[in-house]
Amino acid sequence: MQGLLFSRGPATALVTVIAALVLYAGSVHASDDEAVRAAALDYAEGWYAGDAERLAQALHPEAVKRRVVKDVVTGEERVNVLGIEDLLRGAREGVGREPGGPVRLRVAVLDQHGDMAVARVVSMLYVDYLQLVRWNGRWVVLSVVWGTIESPGE
Repeated sequence: MQGLLFSRGPATALVTVIAALVLYAGSVHASDDEAVRAAALDYAEGWYAGDAERLAQALHPEAVKRRVVKDVVTGEERVNVLGIEDLLRGAREGVGREPGGPVRLRVAVLDQHGDMAVARVVSMLYVDYLQLVRWNGRWVVLSVVWGTIESPGE
C-alpha cells in the first residue's frame, strides 16, 4: 500500500491523506449534528408536551434554564434560574404547553466542537439557546438561556 501511495509522489500521498481526513471529519460532524438536534428536540418536545420523562433524558443532571426578567414595578433586572427539578415539575404540570395544540418547532444546530454544541430552538412564543455537552456518550442539555419572541417571524 505504501508503494501505491507514494508511487505518484509525496504530494499525491499528502492530498490523499488530507482528503480522507476531511471526509472522515465530515461524517463524524454530521452524526454529531443529528444527535445534538435529537437532544434539542427531546428537550423542547418534552417540555411543550408535558413529557417529563422525555425532558429528563435530554437534560444533564446539573442542567439549568435562565432568563433575564425585569421587575414591572422597579424596573430592576434579575436572572430567573430554573434547576432540573423545577423543569421536570413544570413539564409534569404542563407549564410549557402552548395554546392551539401541537407546537411547531424550528431547531438549528449552530455550532459543534468536540464534546460541546450550541443549538437554537424556536417555538411560536419562545426562543431557547441550548448549550449541550456529550455526557456519558450521549448529547444532553447543560444550560438554556431563553426569552419570549417580541415580534412574529423572529
